[in-house]
Amino acid sequence: METRGVFAPTTSAEAIDRYEDVGPAAQVVVRETTKAMEFDADEYDERVTPAVVETARDAAFAELLAVHLADRAEFDDWLDASEFTDDDVIRLGSEHVDRVAWHPVPFAETVVATTFQTEPEAAASTLRRNAFGRVYRDVVAENAADE
Repeated sequence: METRGVFAPTTSAEAIDRYEDVGPAAQVVVRETTKAMEFDADEYDERVTPAVVETARDAAFAELLAVHLADRAEFDDWLDASEFTDDDVIRLGSEHVDRVAWHPVPFAETVVATTFQTEPEAAASTLRRNAFGRVYRDVVAENAADE
């Protein structure tokens, strides 16, 4: 089993903290990207909305999630040894593919998994976006609504 990524929040509070941590970096990335695109101040003000920065934050958070990559048998062994059940797994992809990428989310009692054959980076990125959209988006949105 190979693991790629930076963090795997085990609690919703930890997920919120990591999401907050990537906020300043997302703002810098957006600002520097618009500089490279030669936006003037007016164009920046017009086009760089809070939604643009939020999208950058969402993408940065998602792309930093830890993802496990292995063959199907290793995934099944991991699942059997974990606190998760087969019912906790959100499965994406085809059951006829040899490899699996997955990301467990203990506080949501969920594992998001996708299959892949030869492109682990693409599988990991797809998985991360799905994990964010299916689990983390609601957690961080709920926190934002509470503030």
